[in-house]
Amino acid sequence: MYEKQGLNYRTKYSEKELAEKTAAFFGGLLTKKHKIKRIVFSDENLAGHCGHCVKRGLLYLWRDQLIATFASQFPWPVREVHLGVRNYADFFASAYVEYLRSVTSANFINETVMRTRVMEHMPNWMKVLRVIKKCFPEAQIHVWRFEDFQGIDSRILANLCGPEVDIGKFKQPKNKNKRPTASGRAVEELIAMIYRDGAESALANRVALQEKYPRGAEFGGYDPWTASERAHLSRMYDRDIAEIRTNPDFSLVEVEHA
Repeated sequence: MYEKQGLNYRTKYSEKELAEKTAAFFGGLLTKKHKIKRIVFSDENLAGHCGHCVKRGLLYLWRDQLIATFASQFPWPVREVHLGVRNYADFFASAYVEYLRSVTSANFINETVMRTRVMEHMPNWMKVLRVIKKCFPEAQIHVWRFEDFQGIDSRILANLCGPEVDIGKFKQPKNKNKRPTASGRAVEELIAMIYRDGAESALANRVALQEKYPRGAEFGGYDPWTASERAHLSRMYDRDIAEIRTNPDFSLVEVEHA
């Protein structure tokens, strides 16, 4: 699909190759001796990746084509789709940090450009959800707020795993992520280095900066927004959550807060 859009990615599959890989994967599941009642797939890049969002200020430019291609590969009807949405200010800030992990000097977009494009395009999660509903017409679409799932909420997890799984037996995962997340300080240092030394030289040091200024107790998260911009994006998010809540095509999994 990327190749059809004229995007030059290193790993490319023709439609024939994709069909062969899909058939081999699902064929392996079909030959299992035990009866499979529930299969859970996870794909955080279902609608595209962070670079698409950062460069255009949109929630995934190629979402229609990519979600449709993903949906077309399933040999069985998909009955459920589960996904989280996030406050636009935090989503695009996180996307920018992720984008900096892999961007090249030739494609670097300054945070000011990203901020301007987000404010111009006014992102809307409902537009993404409508594409998912169109591509998975027989599925019940379950939506949760990222802010509710940060602590691995039991209701959201139970809904994802299904009724036959006792999530009470699960152990709380330990934070063993060895890849540090860049803090706001790391991003600031990187951008300053880009202007001082040039993008190519600065980006060569991004991993070292990320390790020197990891997000944690000492260095806070990256937040490029002004107070008024954040307030505006938060109001948009609250408005769109309210719309999701009342739309019969979607089920908003809500968490009670003390």
